[in-house]
Order: sequence, then C-alpha cells, then structure tokens
Amino acid sequence: MAKIVNEVPSNDKARIPTPKKNFSLENFKKKIGAEDVADKPLIWIPIDSAMESVTGLPGFPKGYITTCCGFSNSGKSTAICMGIVNAQKMGLLPIIIDLENNLSKFRLSLMGFDWNGDYIIIDNEYLLTNFGKVADKNRNYASIEDLGNCIKFFLKEQELGSIQYEFVFAIDSIGTLNCNKTIIAAEKNEADSNFWNAGAYEKEFMYLFNDVIPNSRKANKPYTNTVIAVQKIGRDAMNNAITMKGGRMWEYTPRLQYYFGGILTKGVKKITAVSKKREISYGVSVKLNVLKNQIDGPLGGISMEGTIISVPHGFVTVEGVEEYKKKNILYFRNLFGNDELSAEDIITGERIEGSDGKILHDFIETSE
Repeated sequence: MAKIVNEVPSNDKARIPTPKKNFSLENFKKKIGAEDVADKPLIWIPIDSAMESVTGLPGFPKGYITTCCGFSNSGKSTAICMGIVNAQKMGLLPIIIDLENNLSKFRLSLMGFDWNGDYIIIDNEYLLTNFGKVADKNRNYASIEDLGNCIKFFLKEQELGSIQYEFVFAIDSIGTLNCNKTIIAAEKNEADSNFWNAGAYEKEFMYLFNDVIPNSRKANKPYTNTVIAVQKIGRDAMNNAITMKGGRMWEYTPRLQYYFGGILTKGVKKITAVSKKREISYGVSVKLNVLKNQIDGPLGGISMEGTIISVPHGFVTVEGVEEYKKKNILYFRNLFGNDELSAEDIITGERIEGSDGKILHDFIETSE
C-alpha cells in the first residue's frame, strides 16, 4: 500500500526551488510588459439633469462605448445631441458622424452648441469620397467598411500627433449603412444576406471597441476616446421579437446601453401645444431604462427607469414640464406667432404610437 506524504521531506532538495536574490515580481512583470497600469479617474460627459434623475447615471462615460437604442422618434438623438453639446463644452472634440443626413443644426444651437467652436462633421459623401472611392473608384455608396476606416484614420492621426484632442465619436446611426458586399449585390440585383452587414461590423469594429477605445482609459495613454451611438432597432415578424441593428457586435461591445420607449411598440406620448385651435407637437414622453450597465465604478451595475420628456431644448422630467413651459414661453410664442399664449395653454397630449407609426391611442386636452 502506498504511503501518503502530507508534506515535502526536508531532504528532498530537488523539489524546492532556490529563490533568486532580490527577485521582484513587479520588475519581472515590467520586463515582460505585463505590469499593472491604472485607469484614469472615470469622467462622465453629461447628457441632462433630467435624464440623470431618471436613470441615476450622469450621461456618457469617457473611454467607453455607449448606445442609445429604441424605435424612431423616441428621444435617442436628443441624448446624443446633448452629449455632443456637453462634450464640446468640456474641451473634447466631437466628431459627429451623421449617416442619415438628418442632423438638426437649429436644435443643436437651441441646446447650446457653439458652431464657432471645435467640432468635425462627417457625412456619407465624406466617407465615400475619402475612403470608399479610394478603395474602389466605381463605388457609389458609403459603406460600413468606410465608417470603420474613417474612425481608424482619426485615431491614427491622433497617435501621430497631427490632431491633439480627445475624441468623442458620435454616430447617428447604427443600422443605416450597408457593407460593400451588400452594396455590390444590390447594384447587380443579386440576393444578399443580413449576416453580411453584421459580419462587416464585427470585422471593422470588434478590435476597435474591445481594445483600442477601452485601452485609452489607461493612465499611460495621453488621450481618452469615447464612442456614443444611436442604434436602430427593428422587429422580427416571424418571432415577434425586437432585433438590434448592427448584429451581435453592437450587442456585446457597448458597456452602457440606454433604451428609449417600449419593447413591442414605440410607446411614446406626443407632447403638444395648442393655440387658437392649432396644435403642434413639440416633444415626446417616453419610458427610459438602462438596458445594460457594465461601467467600472460605483455607478456600475445599477438599473433605474422612469419616464422622461424629450423637448427641443433637451430633456425634462414629468414633474419639470410646467417649469419648462414657463422658462421657454417666448420660444413657444414665437413658434405660434401668438403674443397672448400662456404657459397654461401648452398642454400635454396622450397620442400613443406603435412602432409602425400608427396611432394606438389619441387623447388631446384642450383649453376652454
């Protein structure tokens, strides 16, 4: 029967390594390039105090990828615009990537954006001219690959010192562009696959979003770069389920996701103003929750939700509507061309729309 040995015999020198004199594990890790590098203190790019009161989060965390998801006209772009405005105020460089040619300069101005300040705007024409046609002169449309190459270009210029800013890439929106393969198939009237776009996003952005952007948070990196994006969603009719545009890459790599509206319906209430029997919608009331929160810090992991109202100037809480109307009465008087309009005349309607835009419920209060 074998004898069980509970400890190494003192005379078994072959099993006991002789420690080197003055050995330092920290020096060894430094030698092999595996030393610990601390992250910079976490800084948030504010969105809006109303949004913070609903979610418990200040806005967009620097050095992370954050998406704002939901059906159309549910407040996603309002959040991105507020992030752009406040990033500029913080001295960061907003690189506004407007893939839908739908950026409202007037609304950004209402929110406080300085068009004489620092910013860069990228549109589809820029992507096609500077990246698409460089690769293929016969290309007619900007692609997912062009978007990836554009972001890589700015990061490379930053690394070379050609541009000395911290970047906030603001993308509106994910799900707008097709990949090269899909574009070519459409031009040739050939069949395509939804997997092609998802694959292109993964190929172009997986490394960027899993390594390059998060690594910029390290203390030994001179610039901290951030990505904020509007993400479109759709409905899978066969499974009656919601799908996020851009494939699983855009599901896994963002560390923070805000979700605006309902799951199966748009779930918004139109906010209206009435004057002289005329009605104008000036905002939407929408449910907002934190779909995903993997931020490294004391605010990481929380999940709060509530109702928020998207208005021309940003966001207000349900409780803050009356104060908003009083504060901006001159704006509404100019809007209606009615000097007698009072804050009490600006009322809240309950026009609830489905994801297809059809009205599910319509109740508009009117002043007598």
